[in-house]
Amino acid sequence: MGKSILIAEQSEIIRKGLVQVIGNTNLFDSINEIHAASNLPAAVKRYDPDILIINPLFITPDLAVWLKEKRNANMRVTAFVYNIFDDDLRELFEDVIQVGDGRNKIKKKLAALLMLPTESIHNGNADILSVREKEIVRLLAQGLNNREISEKLFISPHTVNTHRKNITRKLDIRSVAGLIVYAIINDIVTVEELQQ
Repeated sequence: MGKSILIAEQSEIIRKGLVQVIGNTNLFDSINEIHAASNLPAAVKRYDPDILIINPLFITPDLAVWLKEKRNANMRVTAFVYNIFDDDLRELFEDVIQVGDGRNKIKKKLAALLMLPTESIHNGNADILSVREKEIVRLLAQGLNNREISEKLFISPHTVNTHRKNITRKLDIRSVAGLIVYAIINDIVTVEELQQ
């Protein structure tokens, strides 16, 4: 079954613009849209989207509770922001798309969300990694190999390999690209560190 996305936005011009930009990414087989907050739970049930893009101003207190507790567990939620919104709502989202983000940046963010295992998104499992494991994830995300990590941390390559196996087992992420996304989302590494 192909990937699907649901856009929840009141403004028709913004909603249609998002449909156009997202359609050009070729990441999704199905792009659906709604304009009323009251329709969101039914639309999620109907379309079963992999990703929900929602304007934070769309979110009522009841909808916030639904997003925290009752939403589809496999759905990733990202905010589409073009206004200031309450920072307390930020915890509801796996990512934020800004109105000034270009097509390539939007595509990268959506592709990264599609790569994440569901467990790492909804369990907030950055805390299941030890301090040393987080350090190794950070160094892997920065492009270091096992030998370079062992030299930097003054441990054997075998120990690095053991940590990597434990990280893979705990996170169920098997690629370095997936670890990079995980590290960024869980504040283990910043985008600026990756660009150095």
